[in-house]
Amino acid sequence: MRIMATPSPAIGHFFPLVPVLWALRSAGHDVRVVVPAFFVSTVLQAGLPAVATAPAAEEQALDARDDIDDDHTTGTYRRLARIADAMAGDVDRIVGGWRPHLVISDPMDFAGRRAAADHGLPHAEHWIGGFLPTRPRASAAQHVFGARHTQWPGMGPVASTVIDPCPPGFQDPAAPSGIRTRYVPYNGPSAVPAWLTDRDRPRRVLITLGTIVSQAPDAHRLLEQTLDATAGPDVEVVVAARPGTVPEDLAKRARAVRWLPVGLAARSCDLIVHHGGSGTMMAALASGVPQVVCPSVLDQTDNARRLEAVGAGRMVPVPTALAGGGELGRAVEEVLGDPGYAKAAAVLRDENDAAQPPDRAAAELLRTTGER
Repeated sequence: MRIMATPSPAIGHFFPLVPVLWALRSAGHDVRVVVPAFFVSTVLQAGLPAVATAPAAEEQALDARDDIDDDHTTGTYRRLARIADAMAGDVDRIVGGWRPHLVISDPMDFAGRRAAADHGLPHAEHWIGGFLPTRPRASAAQHVFGARHTQWPGMGPVASTVIDPCPPGFQDPAAPSGIRTRYVPYNGPSAVPAWLTDRDRPRRVLITLGTIVSQAPDAHRLLEQTLDATAGPDVEVVVAARPGTVPEDLAKRARAVRWLPVGLAARSCDLIVHHGGSGTMMAALASGVPQVVCPSVLDQTDNARRLEAVGAGRMVPVPTALAGGGELGRAVEEVLGDPGYAKAAAVLRDENDAAQPPDRAAAELLRTTGER
């Protein structure tokens, strides 16, 4: 069976799809990942075949009018829609020549939906975590593509088959039902340091700000506040970040500052303090580790609120954390000190472990969409 994957060109959207795509490939299917040329290297590093399309650089597809400074979510969806629009001609040629039997997208993709609708192909939507509201996606599609987007799978009367990797206890109760699968963290090719299984102190806290927040103007201030909040004689702090992105005076305060596979590092930690991105959130849930989340953009606040609702962590919004006053430190102390948070996190880990692995989910997907 020929399967075309069209993830949005961002690691937080591609990485969650990798386990299922590899399961399909390992079962003997011809899986190809169709992405803009600037994202091809990321796909190749995952060991999957990549097919390049326009644009060669992200900037070539963007329209400055789409940037909305006070609404990061809307601006992000519009940028992804512009990229998908630039991909359209190449995607049509790929579909016409290769004739795939199935298209798999992430929730924020437009290119695969359009191709599935225009060429009459079955479509599956692989979620990256909790259910994402559909309104921002529909608004961006209307802005860039007009009313025709309402005929695309998952954006109107035509449904997509959903692959849901989120533990049921964390998933939005209003989310549509889908094929449940275990979330298997994938963080790209990584060397695991030997010291990860050792500890200098009784407790270990992992800090990461992700790929978006770490580039924000206040990133270093937020990291400083987080280091202040986690400092203690019995706490070992590890910062998951590229060394050159962290000032030397802050790096000295941690056991290590390096790029780490969060999905592998999480299980050796007692707490993860992070930005609320779905990749880090889901890796922590899969590992049964409580969290303190400092959200700012996109789905981060929804993730943090859900975490608090299920009792597996605390939320301290970025403005509150930056303001000082000790709120972040109190949240860290509370989560580390109250075993109820770890117990709630363990329940979600067990739910994830009980879900069918990616190979079985892949087989169910093919049965649902009509294996050929």
